[in-house]
Amino acid sequence: MSLASTIIRDEHRALASVVKGLQFLIQEIQNRGQTPDFPLLQSIISYVEQFPDKLHHPKEDQYLFPALRQRHPAAAAELDILEDEHERGTPLTARVAKCLSDYQADPGHFEAFANAVDDYANFHWAHMSREENVILPLAEKYLTPEDWVGINAAFKSNSDPLVGINTQREFRELFRRLVNLMPAPYGLGAERP
Repeated sequence: MSLASTIIRDEHRALASVVKGLQFLIQEIQNRGQTPDFPLLQSIISYVEQFPDKLHHPKEDQYLFPALRQRHPAAAAELDILEDEHERGTPLTARVAKCLSDYQADPGHFEAFANAVDDYANFHWAHMSREENVILPLAEKYLTPEDWVGINAAFKSNSDPLVGINTQREFRELFRRLVNLMPAPYGLGAERP
């Protein structure tokens, strides 16, 4: 398995943990009457707004997908779906952020917020599954060692090609903070803002 494949899977696990934690918090509010922790909810939404679009998807779109298109043209339809999902993911995240803002202003908007989170989560589970179960095995089969050199370097650097800064530290710190803020079983619950 390539370094880039490992990083993609690790990034998927980080995003999945945050989204599962968000769903857990919503269940606690819904089923146990837990008081919403709006700063924590906002931190989670900020992470999901930024992480896929600034760190994860650009590397796939600029390095992995073009190389696979070149080496295995039969993957084009699957890659088209994934690229379309990258574009559709941003409005889904914006909807979650808007619904959180509405909910914070009026508790009557809780159900819309919970539904938006579920839609976002279901979308991303399917998206990550397609990448891991279809695209990564094809990439590992058809890409050459020379292809992987550039792809691995791009994923290892975690540089954001849009703004030219290293985002790895920023996202690692945000993830660490979320894990410390989130209650068990999805976090440590050690820190409060």
